[in-house]
Amino acid sequence: MFVVWKRPDGYHDATPSDFRIAEVGSRARLWLHKTDHEWYPFRISGGWQESDATRRLNELVNLTGRPVHDWMDFLVNAFHHSLTDDPRAFLADQVKWLGDLKGHLKGDTWEVEIMEQVLEEVCGRLRAMEKDFVAGAGK
Repeated sequence: MFVVWKRPDGYHDATPSDFRIAEVGSRARLWLHKTDHEWYPFRISGGWQESDATRRLNELVNLTGRPVHDWMDFLVNAFHHSLTDDPRAFLADQVKWLGDLKGHLKGDTWEVEIMEQVLEEVCGRLRAMEKDFVAGAGK
């Protein structure tokens, strides 16, 4: 399995106005498509559930730079559609999965560095939201 970055140049005949730019870490900016939150900016290939994994990863990544309530809405919805009854375990699984993906990044050195920063930022946000998510997921 590999995680690759689909760069914005030439993506479905998109123009710069089709993207928003999210600050990632202290040195990078990530172009995120304004409407395609499921299939952009990353692709997971090589697994039997690559479509579901790609969609799940991109939906989380596209929350970068968004307000906390957007993250909460997404996570509560994803939790209610998951097979687990424990919101803390659900969130821990998300963080572990994202951490595991770091070992499967493929691209140029700078692409891998940016993808690592993005995954770390998403994991950090999930960890920071744990208390509020656990309280809100039961509603």
